[in-house]
Amino acid sequence: MKDQNLKGFLKMNGNTFLGLVKVFYTNLIVDGENMYSHVKGVEMEITPTVWTTITGLKFSGARINKGNTSVVENFN
Repeated sequence: MKDQNLKGFLKMNGNTFLGLVKVFYTNLIVDGENMYSHVKGVEMEITPTVWTTITGLKFSGARINKGNTSVVENFN
């Protein structure tokens, strides 16, 4: 988690509506770099820019391995 700078993401808090989260993921479609879903009649398009703005995370992840060599130390 430290190597991927996920500390801020893990500390996010606020109201969570589990039913809406379930509907969001049930309807989720990934098409290239964009994600699409709809909840309660609201259509959503999540682009890389929207993703990084909301989460504060990079859109592209860190490589875990390169060939047979682990890039992240002690990754299992």
